Amino acid sequence: MKYQSADPNVIAMVDPEYLQDAKVQKVDADIRNFKVELQKLKMSLEGLDAKLDAEIQQKASDVKMRNDAVETQKARLRQAENDLKDAQKRHRDAQKQKGNARDDLRKQVERIQKRISDAEKTKEKRFKELDKEKEKLVEKAKREKAREMEELKAREMERVAEEKRRELGLGQ
Repeated sequence: MKYQSADPNVIAMVDPEYLQDAKVQKVDADIRNFKVELQKLKMSLEGLDAKLDAEIQQKASDVKMRNDAVETQKARLRQAENDLKDAQKRHRDAQKQKGNARDDLRKQVERIQKRISDAEKTKEKRFKELDKEKEKLVEKAKREKAREMEELKAREMERVAEEKRRELGLGQ
């Protein structure tokens, strides 16, 4: 029996009966939900880069502006130096925040990918269980049919023997 592949680009034949199985349907629903969640997380990760890069660029521009103010405004040197330090801290914090946010999203992506993989394995296992159940039913039907055939054969042999006894005039 062929099963649906874990690779979404490969289409495999699946016994339609399996697709009606409640566990398979639940796993399929879980896989669809995981894929939607994975897509959302990937989109969030892409959007996060642009947003945080713009924020970092803004912070870097702020640092440069504050640095230029120190050079051009000697009279306000102390205040400008404090502003520069604050801006640099915000810039470092923004870079750190970007790294942390990216790491968190990457971990979520890895978790979802693992869940998808686990769900695919569960589905494959269920297909094998269904195959075994079918095979047991086939074997049981074979045994029952063989038993019926033996009973039919025994009755037919008894009937033929009875006819022969009558033909030969033998009593019962």
